[in-house]
Amino acid sequence: MSQPERQYRDMAKTASWTMVSRVLGLVRDQTVAAVFGSGPVGAAFLFAFQIPNLFRRLLGEGALTAAVVPVLAEKTARDGAPAAHEFLNHTLRRVAPRMLLITTAVSGAALAFSFFADDPRHAVAAELTALCMPYMPLICLAALFTSAVNLAGRFGLAEIASGLLNLCMIAALGLGGLMFAETDVGRARWLCVGALAGGLLQLLVPMWGLRSVGWRLGPGRADEPAWSVLKAAFIPAALGAGVQQVNFLISRALAFNVESGGLTYYYIANRIVELPIGLFSASVATVMFPALASAWAAREFRRLSEDYARGFRLILAVNIGAAVGLAVLAEPVVRLLFEFGRFTEEDCRNTRVILVLFSFTMPFHALMSLVTRALNVAGETRATFHAALHAMAVNVAGSLIAVVAGYGVEGLAVANGVSTVWQYAVLRMRLKALAPQFLEGSFAGALSKSCVGSLVMGALAYNGHRILQGPCMEALGGKGGLIASILLPGLVAMAVYAFILDLWGYPERDMLRGFLKRILGRFSRHP
Repeated sequence: MSQPERQYRDMAKTASWTMVSRVLGLVRDQTVAAVFGSGPVGAAFLFAFQIPNLFRRLLGEGALTAAVVPVLAEKTARDGAPAAHEFLNHTLRRVAPRMLLITTAVSGAALAFSFFADDPRHAVAAELTALCMPYMPLICLAALFTSAVNLAGRFGLAEIASGLLNLCMIAALGLGGLMFAETDVGRARWLCVGALAGGLLQLLVPMWGLRSVGWRLGPGRADEPAWSVLKAAFIPAALGAGVQQVNFLISRALAFNVESGGLTYYYIANRIVELPIGLFSASVATVMFPALASAWAAREFRRLSEDYARGFRLILAVNIGAAVGLAVLAEPVVRLLFEFGRFTEEDCRNTRVILVLFSFTMPFHALMSLVTRALNVAGETRATFHAALHAMAVNVAGSLIAVVAGYGVEGLAVANGVSTVWQYAVLRMRLKALAPQFLEGSFAGALSKSCVGSLVMGALAYNGHRILQGPCMEALGGKGGLIASILLPGLVAMAVYAFILDLWGYPERDMLRGFLKRILGRFSRHP
């Protein structure tokens, strides 16, 4: 099997388990929305759960992963897998106590704030933050194990673990919360318990996977030169990830305070957008990251540029089409997925506007994961810090203008979208200046073909839904009518889009066929 074929096989494996995880995540979000609606306790939990996730993206999937993957790849290429495992143990021994210290400090501060907060919403959010914080060290250490197991060629374990997290949270709220809690705050506490149980499973699954390829827990052998390289890469990456996460937190904090239900609308729209990004783009970037790191370590720059171009074109083909599809079908999609229980039709209309705004930036957000990994591989983590600073400045300025001008959560979504586009542009320019070896492939033709094909697809999906909506609702009613009026024109539109890409000779057309066949085949075997 050739390297591209192995990569597509690994992408398909990752995407198939991601699909399972994302479907479970969707059910989790539907359950939360149905139980809490757009009320204050649900919004308080969403805000609280963002705090450990902020540290996860900062210390786990952000800076620490970005710093450790190139070092592990270098050690594997030079000294073999056992030496890389020894260095991983050394890293765990030095990182874990620091994470526990951060967890204790943040939990203590949140509990103290909950006793003195004047606003009951803020007090509940602070209490739930303290309950959620132990999730942070679990998931950060899990990210380290996932990086190592991906370098060993085993993909999909992190996605399986993410699915288990969603199952734990669904069970905690749907069983424990509804059966044993009498108030919304009590149900939110059960959600926190579910998150902690899921976090533990997210740590144990990649640990088991790494054990199957020879890793054993131990004190680790000190390698100060490698540790110095890791620290040198970690500090600017941590600053960049930290700025970016603060940027996200600013948007969510303003949405939490700017209007009733604002954070819930913002969160749900963002989660819908993350479905295709997480399913396809994250799978591509996950598989390409160790491949790019290995090619860079071996100084095989032709393979490097080919892998980067392949990942770029795959992300374009999927995400431009998905963005257009979500934009034209935003309202029926939100109603289909979230109009349950206490989440009303008015809540769906409010969420639809945010979803349309977010969909325009989907391709940039998706491509950012690939270009960031390329800069990390090249050791240019300072560039990600500079780009994050740019994005935060744009987002803060735009958000303040939106709040002062009274544009509400829609204005915050526009500011966030503009900052995302700006951040990607800065990252791309820095990659071209600092590591042009990545950008020697072909991109322009793929972009034009994806854009034209997506516009045709969007027109077909939108008009098809308008034509079929009335007859489908009369014949099937409710959710059945919505499903039929979305699914029938959507499938036809996607088929036309695939035909256009195939007819115009999209570079990855054969690989895309195989990729999708593998995903659907695996998904049918893992319902």
